[in-house]
Amino acid sequence: MQLPKKTAFQEDQKNPENQKDILKHGIKVEIQAFLTNSDGKVIRRYPWKQANSLLKQFIQVLMAQLSQASQTVTDTGGTSRAGAGAILNLKASAGATDTTFGIVIGTGETTVTMTDYKLQTQVTTNIAHAITTFATENPDTSTWRAAISRALTNNTGATLSVKEVGLYCTFTASGYIVCADRTLYAVDVPSGVSLTLTYRVTVSL
Repeated sequence: MQLPKKTAFQEDQKNPENQKDILKHGIKVEIQAFLTNSDGKVIRRYPWKQANSLLKQFIQVLMAQLSQASQTVTDTGGTSRAGAGAILNLKASAGATDTTFGIVIGTGETTVTMTDYKLQTQVTTNIAHAITTFATENPDTSTWRAAISRALTNNTGATLSVKEVGLYCTFTASGYIVCADRTLYAVDVPSGVSLTLTYRVTVSL
């Protein structure tokens, strides 16, 4: 029996140079952190880390918005919510003191799975949540980025060991909260120090 010929696409995947291109181009999600003291001085800066932990809720809400067709999505309370395109879909612009969405932190260390719908152990008590900020970046002609940042100040009186970071956004006109991303990210934050986290989504050619 004669085996079917491989497609040009399949042959391309075997080419090491093309594999490098796949890693270099396309969409990339990263996370980065830095610590500042009460005077606003940066006392430690962490390198960018790949945040390949976008969850199924991200795709479901994106599809609802693109197709304007209904999707059933699990919110952070574990309840299934049905909805289609809406102006609030993927909103992450949480205001100051709002701990329900935007960039959030926790102490859970369980492995991230596609069925996760919230942080394992979100931390909110005595953590001052600042307003979420956004920036569009164009570092070169082949690269565009969207950056989402938020500062969180540790007022617990003790060092806070952050182990997980999440990006919570809204879904439907009712503003249900869903988890778009959960990334394991370890940072020790001394008392009185602010942790600024940034998600960066990059597209490149």
